Amino acid sequence: MKSLFLLFALLMVSCNPPNVEKILTGEAMGTTWKLAWRGATSPGMKQAVTDTLKKWEDVLSQWQPESDLSRFNRGESATPELQRVIDLAVGIRVASGGAFDHCMLKETGEAGFGPGGDGIDLSAIGKGFAVDRVGEALRELGVNDFVFELGGEVLAGDGEWEVAIEKPDPAATVISHSIKLRNQALATSGNYRQFKPAPGGLASHILDPRIRKPIVRPPSSVSVMAADCATADAWATALFVLGPDAPPPPGLGVRWNADK
Repeated sequence: MKSLFLLFALLMVSCNPPNVEKILTGEAMGTTWKLAWRGATSPGMKQAVTDTLKKWEDVLSQWQPESDLSRFNRGESATPELQRVIDLAVGIRVASGGAFDHCMLKETGEAGFGPGGDGIDLSAIGKGFAVDRVGEALRELGVNDFVFELGGEVLAGDGEWEVAIEKPDPAATVISHSIKLRNQALATSGNYRQFKPAPGGLASHILDPRIRKPIVRPPSSVSVMAADCATADAWATALFVLGPDAPPPPGLGVRWNADK
């Protein structure tokens, strides 16, 4: 499965020059986050973001021994919050024909890319789901023209926002191209930040559920645009498994990125 790692540089290009973007940053879920918005600042914005991310980290973390997920993997019943994400994961597993599989915690650990243990791994959908919940919290505060990024997962609200996508180059951080988003989410999955060298390319932290082994291919990534970030997140993993020849699912924007 995937833990999101790609750098998305928020370019903050406004279609309305008089509007000034404001920026907040922080850390959560083992990575960094960035929020930019236009318009008035609502009191409590940063607290709303940090509280939302903390809540869902406590639910979904595979690294915290007392998270809802860790307790579930030890045999306890799923909390309603955890079950909500499990249900989404099951739906994408079915829709992708098993290319997305959240039931490989053990194999991911054995490959050297996870904490190990038996059970489920929601890292390929969890950050995207948390990003969606941040978007909801911002709208509840009246902040609608925003872009929020968590460890490479991006959600844009009203207005047009331009985000840059990194070239899949293991040796450097280089922007490949940019995409404009409006009321859309963007997620990218690739093999050039978490990998092990292997004959024929890089052995990714993303496992192929059909053989339950890391995918090996040259440095590459796939970006997915969807209406919500959980869907974009999970399908980015599924499509990386299926490869660049796989037809894009209806309603999703898909772009493969190669190190060329």
